Amino acid sequence: MRWPGLVLLLCSVMAEVPYKTSQPRADELSAAQRDVIDRGAQIFITKHVEGSPWPRASVYQYVDATPEEAAAVFSDFDRHATYMPGLEKSRIVRVIDRRTVEVYYVLRVPIVGDEHYTVRDRLSRHDGDASYMVEWTLVKASSTKAATGSARFVPYTNQLLSKNGTLIAYVNLASPGSRIAGIGFIKNRALARVRETVSSLVQRIEAERRAEPAVLAKQVETLRARFGS
Repeated sequence: MRWPGLVLLLCSVMAEVPYKTSQPRADELSAAQRDVIDRGAQIFITKHVEGSPWPRASVYQYVDATPEEAAAVFSDFDRHATYMPGLEKSRIVRVIDRRTVEVYYVLRVPIVGDEHYTVRDRLSRHDGDASYMVEWTLVKASSTKAATGSARFVPYTNQLLSKNGTLIAYVNLASPGSRIAGIGFIKNRALARVRETVSSLVQRIEAERRAEPAVLAKQVETLRARFGS
């Protein structure tokens, strides 16, 4: 049984299932939740989904960058393996159109062997082009049956810092292929990895802004080209 691969696949940033993955809008977060975000911590929400052994997991976290910069880093899929937990390889293998690509990943899974999977990522803009979203769909995988998710990058003012930046709103829901995936410690580890994925993304974005401006500039240029600008 390949359940460790299922756990880690949920926690990476891929996949797609037949369950709706709606999440509350950023402007629906409470004052208390916004205070947590402004202090640099995450808001983590899980919600039971009928028929799914794992809940829908949503993570909200502030990043000191513009939505365009944050989306540009995230949509540089070939670099995912350089900073996302557990990934050994990430490579774009098919370009469907300027905003849609398929990406092949290899996930390190101790003992039972690596997990290989391919996902389809679709990039879009919203809110008068002020916000960005990436939605992903599982094309094929070694073990996971299906999953769905998205990452949104919306303008956000950190009141504590009196600074404009971005709120990352990340949601993921997976349909594992093993019955034992519902065991408590497996599910809990999977949910913990969801949070680690978002933390790693925030760290990467801020590190590029601080120390790799040329890399970030190239990523932004590529993002703009995808929208014909």
